Amino acid sequence: MRLARARIDGAALVDVDVDGGRIVALSPAGTTRAPGDVLDLDGRRLIPGLWDEHVHVRTWAVSTRRIDVRSATGPEEVAALVRAALPEAEPGLPVVAAGMRDGLWGGAPSRRLLDEIAPDVPVMVVSSDLHSSWSNAALGRLLGIELDETGMLREAASFAAATRVESLVADRADAWVIEALAGLGGRGVVGVVDLDFDDAAGAWERRPAPPVRIDAGVYPQHLDAAEARGAGTGAPITGLARVGPLKVITDGSLGTRTAYCHAPYPGTSDRGVLEVPPERLVELLRRGAALGLTPAIHAIGDAANALAIDAFARAGVRGRIEHAQLLTEADLARMAALGIGASIQPEHMLDDRGLVARFWCDRAADAFRVGSLLAAGVDVVFGSDAPVTPLDPWFAIAAAVTRSRDGDPPWQPWEAVDVETALRLSSRTRIGVGAPADLVALGADPTPERLRTMPVDLTLVAGGITHSEL
Repeated sequence: MRLARARIDGAALVDVDVDGGRIVALSPAGTTRAPGDVLDLDGRRLIPGLWDEHVHVRTWAVSTRRIDVRSATGPEEVAALVRAALPEAEPGLPVVAAGMRDGLWGGAPSRRLLDEIAPDVPVMVVSSDLHSSWSNAALGRLLGIELDETGMLREAASFAAATRVESLVADRADAWVIEALAGLGGRGVVGVVDLDFDDAAGAWERRPAPPVRIDAGVYPQHLDAAEARGAGTGAPITGLARVGPLKVITDGSLGTRTAYCHAPYPGTSDRGVLEVPPERLVELLRRGAALGLTPAIHAIGDAANALAIDAFARAGVRGRIEHAQLLTEADLARMAALGIGASIQPEHMLDDRGLVARFWCDRAADAFRVGSLLAAGVDVVFGSDAPVTPLDPWFAIAAAVTRSRDGDPPWQPWEAVDVETALRLSSRTRIGVGAPADLVALGADPTPERLRTMPVDLTLVAGGITHSEL
């Protein structure tokens, strides 16, 4: 197949020939005979396919069928949205809402509020950052767990409860996953890193071959299964799915006030939650390395990031930090020196700027330092953390470039990057002979004001068309 008259870097148009899932030739437009079918790009910009480097795939697919409470400004509004949805609830299953942002609320959640609207129907409200959940007594009875008067679960307890609730629709979830992934070509997505809390690598052994590339993460509780498989990062699973990184969660989140920080949260003595002791983290990195698994360490607070960097140094391995939201100047330099990368979700910055002002007000300049990471020489990649933010790389690109949304003034604009840099941080390949034919033709030039609504006219994954407006 030939992609004719493509514009890659400059004004000159190029013919791009694709065969066997790879780019086999580049030539000035119209100077060679086409080897087969021709798609005329008519001067459209052609870019490498886009990756989302941090997705919870099953949770994201299931979340499209949950009650959206992102707009709620307090627990009463959430309860009202849940009450309105109860008549449509499927018998025998919990009612699940998503998008709670209690860090910005004036009032606190209480189990009684949910008990009053649904005394017999299990209800779970998952936070927007996935690190906490709010449930009623019926949900506690269903799962056999104790809930205090707030009904709140945080961190590991919430992850476990949410995973069990998702498992109740496991017979349908695999189909929802494939259906949701099939729509990603319309946004130019060719691959995602699947960091689902369940056994993602095991799930992709069971599922049909995916329509996009998948790197399926492994969590510490699944290391024995990974060892039994004998397959490290990059090993094939099925179709376009491969084994991904070893994911270790070392702290919580800003929205849940569990990100582990050097200084306490305002008005408290609480510094957040350290999920993995330093010695244990080093052990996990070394075991992962022995199994051929590249580490991806969740660290959000500045203390968690410092400890993650310490562990990389002690274990003598390379990998990346997921989120890296609060970083001191010294730790920027240490990351660069040790070759530690950063997987950043720029849209988090715009969601959390109010939380930064509230909880990290004395260190806001150390938050979401995309430009500083690049200037220090750290390798950076972009993702969404979907369903925390939408699985749309153009949102991440726009956030990184403009540091703004919905007409708000740019936030810490000195950390912005230019469009071409943001595109590079959202892809893995280049356009050249021998490169994978993971390609995207744009319907307009990617200027800052167009990024959030960027039209995508063609997407190829391994040379196959997954989306076309041509």
